[in-house]
Order: sequence, then structure tokens, then C-alpha cells
Amino acid sequence: MLQKKYFITTLLVLVLCLQSCFMMAQSKVYLSGQGPKTAIDWEFKISDGRNSGFWTTIPVPSNWETEGFGYYMYGMDKMEKRIPPVGNYRYNFKYKKLNAKRYFIVFQGSMTDTKVRLNGKEVGFHQGGFTQFKFEVTSHLKDGDNILEVEVNSSSSNESIVAAERYADFWMFSGIFRPVFIKEEPVEFIERVAIDAQMTGAFKMDVYANGVEKGRKITAQIYDANHNKVGKAIKANIKGDSIQVQTQLDDIALWSHEFPNLYSVVIQLLDKKKVLHTYQQKFGFRTFEVRPHDGFYLNGKRLLLKAANMHSFRPETGRTLSKEDMLETFKLMQDMNFNTVRPCHYPPDAYFFELCDSLGMLAMDESTGWVKPLDTPVGTKIVKEIIERDVNHPSIVLWSNGNHNAHNPNLNAVFKKWDIQKREVLKNSPKKAGHIKNAFNPAENSVNTTYYPSYKDVKERLFDKNDIYLPNETLHALYDGGGGANLKTYWDLFEKSKVGGGITIWALYDEGLLRTDKGYTVDNQYSKASDGIVGPHGEKDGSFYAIREIWSPVVIEDTLVDSNFSGALRVHNKFLFTNLNQCKIEWKLINFSNPDGTSNGHRTVASGTVNANIKAGEKGKIALDLPETYKDTDALAIQVYDTKGVLVYDKRLPIKSSKRPMFRAAEHVPFVRAEEDAYSFKRHGLTLSFDPTTGVLLSVKDKGKKTSLSNFPFLTYESVNKTLQNELKQTTTISCSKVGDTWFIEAKGTNGFDYIKWNLKPNGEILLDYAYTLATGKYNYAGIGIEVDADDVLRKRWLGEGPERIWKNRLEGGVLDVYFNEKQVNIPGLVYNPPAFEGCFAPWNWAVFYLNDYVNVAFKNQTEVVLGVLNPVNGKGHKYANWSYPNKEGFFFFDYISAVGSKWKKATEFGPDAQPSVIDGQVKGSVSMFINWNKPTVKAKRVDFELE
Repeated sequence: MLQKKYFITTLLVLVLCLQSCFMMAQSKVYLSGQGPKTAIDWEFKISDGRNSGFWTTIPVPSNWETEGFGYYMYGMDKMEKRIPPVGNYRYNFKYKKLNAKRYFIVFQGSMTDTKVRLNGKEVGFHQGGFTQFKFEVTSHLKDGDNILEVEVNSSSSNESIVAAERYADFWMFSGIFRPVFIKEEPVEFIERVAIDAQMTGAFKMDVYANGVEKGRKITAQIYDANHNKVGKAIKANIKGDSIQVQTQLDDIALWSHEFPNLYSVVIQLLDKKKVLHTYQQKFGFRTFEVRPHDGFYLNGKRLLLKAANMHSFRPETGRTLSKEDMLETFKLMQDMNFNTVRPCHYPPDAYFFELCDSLGMLAMDESTGWVKPLDTPVGTKIVKEIIERDVNHPSIVLWSNGNHNAHNPNLNAVFKKWDIQKREVLKNSPKKAGHIKNAFNPAENSVNTTYYPSYKDVKERLFDKNDIYLPNETLHALYDGGGGANLKTYWDLFEKSKVGGGITIWALYDEGLLRTDKGYTVDNQYSKASDGIVGPHGEKDGSFYAIREIWSPVVIEDTLVDSNFSGALRVHNKFLFTNLNQCKIEWKLINFSNPDGTSNGHRTVASGTVNANIKAGEKGKIALDLPETYKDTDALAIQVYDTKGVLVYDKRLPIKSSKRPMFRAAEHVPFVRAEEDAYSFKRHGLTLSFDPTTGVLLSVKDKGKKTSLSNFPFLTYESVNKTLQNELKQTTTISCSKVGDTWFIEAKGTNGFDYIKWNLKPNGEILLDYAYTLATGKYNYAGIGIEVDADDVLRKRWLGEGPERIWKNRLEGGVLDVYFNEKQVNIPGLVYNPPAFEGCFAPWNWAVFYLNDYVNVAFKNQTEVVLGVLNPVNGKGHKYANWSYPNKEGFFFFDYISAVGSKWKKATEFGPDAQPSVIDGQVKGSVSMFINWNKPTVKAKRVDFELE
């Protein structure tokens, strides 16, 4: 009986759900797909370019360039003799029309001028490619068969739209690129609402109605996320087409990026007691303030915005995105600990802001334009369309009136007119490095957004000026600088400033377009579109990891576990509202794989959780209940997950007391001096030949065959002052001796070295100690190297902070572990194979390189040298986004490494951490080498015989 009752109840719920879905489906009927994976074919003909002049089909929504039509065009390219194509669409569809309803066709995005005809009658014309628009089609729509015709001009008859939308530093796209649907409404209906819900519980709402007769009323009931009623229903008589209602609520859950609490309001339009229409809108209670000469405040707490610029883009589908695409982008930013995003140059899909609302991310919303503004008449219409669609998103905290010189001051009043919350309207700087007086007018705006500042500019604007500073394009992420280089230096200044607003990195993605005419490869236009922290498909390089660490809301101040470890770690809680007792904190004791084995990563030998009661913004200690055996493990790992379950911090502290062996080279087989050469030594088929006059390792042979390892060590450096001379001493003295089973070779005054000392140990370890003294001055890099043929190197394994390479001004982001990767080409902006194989890596403990002919060479770091691997390749047209590095092929052990620059700034403009190193005095270092240390000395005899 109970089962039968459960079945009936379940069936009833299912029926009600189906009815609800049917009613919703009837109120919004899609004529297109809702994204690229569900796109519906419409008939299509294009006037010019690829596949022009004949009727065929095209998926809708899509950009016609990505479907084989028209021209590929980057926004600053000249059209030459090409004519901007016009696309003609036709779509036949059936519709069940009701007489007591009104019907509207809605285009969520069509680039650029769009003329719509239904059943032979023109129903509307729209200009502007990035905003949603609709036309009423009640008198044109038929019950039964219908034909929709849409003419889309990729350009525009409005010159300001052409200048604002069709000339820009990004790819140009065309066509109906967002969904199209028919919306069914009652004769009298609520068209939209605009909500202002403050942290105090004050609720204010403008209700806009359409076609209402006199004497109509509305009721509005607020619900929480569990659909519980909150407060009493609001009741009002509606006069005309709009009305404002207000109420005051208590004990509300506030919206923030850390706690994205959402409410909904259900509004009913009534004819006495008859419900004519029901409208629902989600919103959040929150207060965002721009306090002049102070900063940004969310719900009464000052915060810094951590953001990147974002376009709506995918290499395969252009600006046509699926919900999965947008969620992937959101998660990517969330993984880097952003709290804000700037969708720049145009508004994104509405669903992206829904993600920001529900998952927690502050956002800006920008009117269209790159360097030229919209004129006031068309700009007024477009700004109104933006605000009508986006006004209720609690995530949107700032409007932006165009980009660069695309700011039209006449449109500021339009933002204010239609935004019930009166959010601040940003003026984005027209100058990359211009003075504040040229880029910013405090009378207009209290937020200075001047782009691409140098370290000097940042210090001046944060400490010598008193306007809020939010550089909306910063640390240009071209190539391997990637937006993470010098972010820590800048961020430290912002955290100390009284007027810091935050940083918006340019930009999130390398926006490369997949082109069929270029062999199905991604075209970044070299350095034009390679602006991203990550690659076109989200490929992660060093800056991704650096940004994640620098912007982490949790910071552990300890760097290792030593003999003074008390069982507690010092922690800074940088969350705005979250107590650490609301987070999940896990600790693990881990042992790393060793260079002798084949596994990578680590093993967890013990784990537990931490209860931490540290309030937002405060520092404190977290106590760890570790077993006594922790001293015998390699590292202590700490992972912190926020209230949404997102990993926001991952740190591994090496345990200095650990005595676990790394190289198990314990076999006692001393090196033997060759009879024919006093400076050649043999062990297990290995022959090392040293120069008898300099002590340099000239060659390495494996079973009599010469390897490509040679000339170790050679001195390598680059001075800033090209006229600086270093006299390479040649007054060599060399000695060779043996103590017990260890050979010692020492050379002084050779090839620029003060000395090089070799210890050839009976366990196979080849230890090198060295010292050199360069002329006092500034150097981009300095260290030693061993030559190797790059073609001889196959793969590497290493224990260190990875997985990506570092530069002097981008040391953050690494996580201690054992990493492995095949040698592969990485060319910024062209070839994406992360993690990078070549470049600088540190800190590191050991590294093994697997060479041709089964030669294994390993190095162990005895001091704090930086490992340099072969020769990293830079991208084409890198401008200032470059580095200094030796030209010679080899493995390097750097005592000093180069900083990396940015597209618009030399590295030296980025502050103390990006300056060349000053070398004054002797430099010492030490590194061990192992060659074929773990190969078997006796081989098994192969038997070519098997049983079935």
C-alpha cells in the first residue's frame, strides 16, 4: 500500500513537472539551437567571400566565418577590395498560435545590422551586434506554417557602429551568433523588472508592464533559495506602464562572491483576483560602494578586485558559446582565485552573468566599442538594451562606458537613467602610459583605470594620488610573461595602498581562431591575439599557477618544516567574509618518488583535517596533529577548499629532518684511472675524460661510445653593460689526487673560474664545486653549463616546484612534486604543449634526463642553483615580452636568472624584482651528476621461445 501511494505521488509530481515544462516551453519556443552543439540548420546565402552566391544551409546560432563563409578578418586588417558580406537566412517553422496571446521574436545576438521579415512582412530592423533585441510579431505570426527571413549585414550603415564594433584588436565575426526564440505573452503582461536590493534588507523594484488596462494591480512575494516566503507580499496598483514598489526585510542572507546567496521575487499582474501574468526574477541582497578617494566596498567591507579581461570566444565557434563553454571559462577563473571579471568591449552572453550570480564572481559590464565611441543616438539605444537585460544581476557591480577612446560621456546619463542601483560608470583609459590628467577626469569619475602602468606609475597612483586606482588592463599577458610576471610586486603595493581598487590583467585567453585555410591550425595573428594567461583551449603555463598562488585567499607564511617546528603553521586569512572554520583544510604527510624508480608524483603516508578558527582578514595559527613519524617523511602538504568546494590553496613544505634516500647509488665501485690517460676515469662502462690543463670534463663515453655530454662546466653570463669586460684567467693550476676510494680533481684560474673541484665518489656520484668572480656590474643571468645536443634529449623527470618554468619576476605558483614530461616543442602563441620542457626551473632537488642510446644523466642540487634546460623558444613579434638566456645548447645551473618583459613594457619597468642582478664578489655553487647510476651490470640472456 505504501509503495502504491509512493508511486501515485511520484506520478502526480511527474505530471505537474511535465505540465510546468510544457507551459515554459510554450512561453519560449526556440527557432535556433541554444548553442553550437544544438544549433539548427537554416537556409543561408552569403553575398561575398567563401561559399558565396548560392543557397545552402548554416547552423544557427553560429558565426558564419567559422562555418566556411565570408572572410577571415582580424579587426585591424584592411578590407582591401573585399566588400563586407551580407548574409540572408530563411527558416520555415510550424507554430501553434493562440488568439489570446501576444508574440515577440527575440534575437540574443546578431552581428551587425539585422533586418527581420516574417511571412513576407518586415517586422523590424536593429543595429548593433552584441545586444539582445526583440520585435512584436503578433500580427505576422501564423497558426501553422511560417517563414522567417533575416538579412544580416556584417557591417553597419551607422558609421559609429562600424568604428566601434568592426575595428578592434580582436577577430571580427558575423551572423546570428546567439539563440533566437519566440516568446509568448498574455495580452497584458509584465515585461521586466529592475531591482535594487541592499545589504540593509531595503528592497526597491521598478515594474515595467506592457498593454495593461486601468485598475490593474500587482502583488510581489520574495522567496529564499528554498522557496520559503520572505516577508509579506507587496501589493500596489499599477498606473501606466511602470510602478515602483518597496519593502524592508530583516535577517536576510547577503550575496557576495564568497557566499552567492540568491533570492527570487514572483510578481503577479491581477485583474481583481484573476491572475493575468506571473513573472519571476532572481536577485541578491548586496551593497557595492565606490567610496571616492578610498576604495571599493562590498557589504561594508573594503576589497580589492582580482580580475582578468574576457572576451566571448572559442577557436572553433568564435563568439557562439555553449553553456558548457561559459562554465569552463568561469571555472578557469575560479581556479586562479579571481573574485572579479571584466567582460570587455561588449556584453557577454546573459548566461555568463547567471553563472557569476549563482557561483560567486563580481563582474563589470561594458558597452560596445574598442577605440571609437558609439554616437549618442545609437549608443543610447544600445546602453538601454544592455541595462534592460543585465540590471538585476547582483554580480554586476560596475558599468563600463566603452573601452580606450570609445568612451562617450553623453552616455553616462543613460546608464544612470535605466539603472535603478545607480552603479558607478567607469571611464576606461585611452592611454597605455599616459599621465592621469590625459586619461582620467576626476570630475567625471572617481576611479582611475589608466592602462599598462609601469612600477613607477603604480607607486605614484597608489601613494601620491588619492583617486581609486583600478588599471583595467595590466601586465599584458603576451607569451611567457603571461600576466603573472611581476603580479606579486604590483599586488603587494595594492594591498598596502589606501586607494587601491584592484588589478585587471589583459587578458584571459589567447584568442586564436581555428582556420581551415591554414591547415586546421589556430591562428593567433602571432603577437596580436596571443594575449592570454592561458592558451586558446585553456592550456596553462607558469602564469596560471603564479596568479593562483598570489591571489589565494589563504596564505601560509611558513616555507619549510625544520627542527624548530612547533606543530603549528602561521596563516593569513585573506577572505573577505569567510572564517577558516567554514573551509575544509586537509594536511598530508607525503613521500616523493625517487630518481631510481619509474613512478612520478608522491605517496600519502598520513593525512588528517584541521579545525581553524581564524576570522576573515586576520592572521593566526593552525595546529596540526601530526604523528611523530612526520620527521621521516619528505614533505607536509596543506590544501584549503573554500565554502564552494574549490581548491584555493595548495602548498607543500619540505621536511628538513627527512633522511629518506633519493639516489640509491650505494654500490661501492670506485672510479678507476685509465692507464692511457691520467685524467680519464672509468666505472661500469662509463668513461669520463677531463682536460689535463683546465680540469673541464671534455667528454662522456658509454661503453666506448661518445655521448653528446661535454664541456662541463663552461661559464655563461650576460652583462647589461655590453662594454663590461671579464678577463677569463688562463693561469691554470691543476691537481689530481685520491683519498681512500674518492678521486679529487682541482683546477684554479681556468676559463673564468676561480676554481672547479671534482669529487669522483665510489657510489658513482660526480660532485662539482665551483666559484667564479665577474667584474662588478649588472647581469641578466650568470651560471655554468654542460653542453648537450638537444636532439639527444628525450624526456625528463624532476623533483621540484612545478610543473612550469619560472623567471626572476615570476617565481610563484610551483607545487613541490615529482614531474615527468617528454621533450616537446613549445612556442608561445603558436605551439601549445604544456608544461614547458625548456627554460628555468626552481627550486629543484634532482632532475633526470633520458637521452638517446639509453643514457641516463641526473643532477642533484647541492646549493640553490636554478636548473636551466636547453633553449626556450620565444614567439614571433614578442616586442618587450622577451627574456635573456644562453644561446648554446645545454643544461644550465644558474646562480642568477633573467626577468621576462611584457608586450608594452620592458622588464626593467616592472620594479625591483625585474631588475638585472648586481654581482659584486665571488659566486659559489655546487651540483652533483650521476650517469647510468642505476643500470644493471649483468644482462639477462634473451630466450626467443614461448609456449602457447
